[in-house]
Amino acid sequence: MNNQTLLWASFIVSWLSLLFLKNEDVRRYMPVALFAGIITTVVMEFGIVFGWWLPTEDVFPFLHMSIFSYGAYLVGTIWIFKYTYGHIWKFLAANAVIDFVLDFGLTKWFVQLGLFEVYLPSYQLYFISIFLAFLLYGYQMWQAGELKIELVPHVQPAAVKPLVNDPSDELDERKD
Repeated sequence: MNNQTLLWASFIVSWLSLLFLKNEDVRRYMPVALFAGIITTVVMEFGIVFGWWLPTEDVFPFLHMSIFSYGAYLVGTIWIFKYTYGHIWKFLAANAVIDFVLDFGLTKWFVQLGLFEVYLPSYQLYFISIFLAFLLYGYQMWQAGELKIELVPHVQPAAVKPLVNDPSDELDERKD
């Protein structure tokens, strides 16, 4: 199997796996999955700029972007959140295991296939992956309304406060 076939198969099979999920689950976790795709794209670009890794196999139209960011990683995020969201320890354990397999196993295999070159040690890739897991969980909590960030608690703008009924206002209007 050549690299292009492997990359496209991982992309297509990932998206086809969503057919096994309920539409409500896909809709519920799609925002965090899209956020994951964007964040991994940004991290990939930083990695290229800072010399952490270099993609050597491009897939049209994903030039210089990993097809995994919008394929297996994005869809995998939906699957992981579907089965672990609401249980932070299950989420962290699942991510720890999956990221370990990816960063210490699959990455080396992908390098051998010539998909990309990696110049960081596996443990540093693992720390990046775990940091992203925390970021994604926090984003999903915020998206679900469970995480509220208030700079100044219990303060509302004056325009939101109810107006006081003043009987003298009615008298002023009648005189006009």
